[in-house]
Amino acid sequence: MADSTSRWAEALREMSGRLEEMPGDEGYPAYLASRLAEFYERAGIVKLLGSGERVGSVTAIGAVSPPGGDLSEPVSQATLRIVKVFWGLSASLAYKRHFPAIVSYSLYADKMKPWYDENVGKGFFKYRQFVMTTLQEEAALDEIVRLVGMDALSSRDRLVMETAKMIREDYLHQNAFHEVDTYTSMHKQLLMLLLIYEFYTLSEEAVKNFVSLDEILNCPFKEKIGRAKYIEEGNLGEFDAIVGEMSAQIKALEEGGSEDV
Repeated sequence: MADSTSRWAEALREMSGRLEEMPGDEGYPAYLASRLAEFYERAGIVKLLGSGERVGSVTAIGAVSPPGGDLSEPVSQATLRIVKVFWGLSASLAYKRHFPAIVSYSLYADKMKPWYDENVGKGFFKYRQFVMTTLQEEAALDEIVRLVGMDALSSRDRLVMETAKMIREDYLHQNAFHEVDTYTSMHKQLLMLLLIYEFYTLSEEAVKNFVSLDEILNCPFKEKIGRAKYIEEGNLGEFDAIVGEMSAQIKALEEGGSEDV
């Protein structure tokens, strides 16, 4: 682990200046990206010398500390282009009391899909895409909500906002001091995503059938979705029960609405 490559790059800039080399962006040497790449290229699978076939791996982690948290500066941008994986602390999430206050992304997701399909479940990437799409829609609707309020949104848009809230609070939010929530297996994460996905799809269909969104949100199953992350690993069968209860309660609302019509 290199902590931090920003300090190393600053030293590289100082040495380059003393050697009177041609400066690049913000005074860093023009070869900054290639020097960073040389470090990260050391990571990978390694076949060891000696008797017998032995295979190991080297993992390289670089901590970048840009001044003022500005990720547009040269060291951060060059690093992101090379490693294609990013974990960053988010001040905005911390101010919202959302923990862990981390923003992240990976450009290796498609390459990892076969592993997830085999070891976690074939639906994991479908739910992952659903989560990302929902959060992007929430970001687009958030500006409208700030200007005119939640009541100005359509039922479908309100459902998107509510689903995004469930994703952030019931899935992404994690209590590191809770004996159950401090660790969650990949299989349990898949089931948690399944609950939220089923909530959205069932609710969307019910709203199309003239069921009030407020009635859906007042159903007892919604609280159980919020508490699902506290289900112990040995009792994962409870997720199926929640899905069945959710389906039955929303169906009952649809049947009641059709009778009123």
